[in-house]
Amino acid sequence: MKYDSDIKWNNGDTTLSESEVYDAIESYVNDGGIIFIGTDSMLKNNICKFASVVAIHCNEKKIGNYFFIKQVIKDKMYRTLQNKIFEEVDCSLEIASNVAKRFPEAKIEVHVDVGKSNKSRTRIYVDTIKGWISGYGFICKVKPLSWASYIADWHSK
Repeated sequence: MKYDSDIKWNNGDTTLSESEVYDAIESYVNDGGIIFIGTDSMLKNNICKFASVVAIHCNEKKIGNYFFIKQVIKDKMYRTLQNKIFEEVDCSLEIASNVAKRFPEAKIEVHVDVGKSNKSRTRIYVDTIKGWISGYGFICKVKPLSWASYIADWHSK
């Protein structure tokens, strides 16, 4: 799936363009704040709903906000766990790359819905995904530290 920069973002009560999201986080980023990006998806029949989040958070400054987008794709290929997880990562990386272009000095964490526990079916992808994300120059967080992907989960339903 190709991330479309014309897709409208949402912050819960307002629809925003990508540029407006950047404007909303600019002072936070210029002040050294970390940008957190995560994607999750929900498969139902042959439809997969993807939700991606750009979040800002700092306890000391009492800042917390996020913006999300949703995309619905009709495709049987997402029935395979690997395809679905890798598409989530790809969506997050496209957004992270766009954010990095706008804010080249920003510290960006990509939060992924995979875990290392023995119960997790996604544990076999952790090392590959960590290498993929770090190859882009971003920090990778996996469960249980990947809270931005949990926020995305709320919007993928």
